[in-house]
Amino acid sequence: MMKQITLEVVSNVLTSYGTCGRCDLIFRESGVGEKVNREDIAEYPSDLKEEFVKLSDLVRELSRLYEHRLRIRFIDAKSLLGIYKALVHRFRTYPTFIIEKKDVYSGWERQELEDLIDVRLKDLFH
Repeated sequence: MMKQITLEVVSNVLTSYGTCGRCDLIFRESGVGEKVNREDIAEYPSDLKEEFVKLSDLVRELSRLYEHRLRIRFIDAKSLLGIYKALVHRFRTYPTFIIEKKDVYSGWERQELEDLIDVRLKDLFH
């Protein structure tokens, strides 16, 4: 089995009623599920939607670049776990990336994030 490092991504996450298992079942069975999800997402401010797309692109690129060596976990900044991570790792801005529960980077500079990931991967294989 290939060794992996964990990258936790703490950010504001776009959610809708469809993310709740019970709600999803009710909406799906009633035939309004997709419409409710689209309407929920449309309610978010455009800057938040743009940030989410930018983050999605960044994470997709990291996933492509590191393939099977990187396990990515998303954490909603507004969840209890997100608040806990912010307190423990002392950050206030998003997105924040936590590499192997040790290195913390807040921001959008892909190269800085890749450098931190590379250091942890190097440590893992040496």
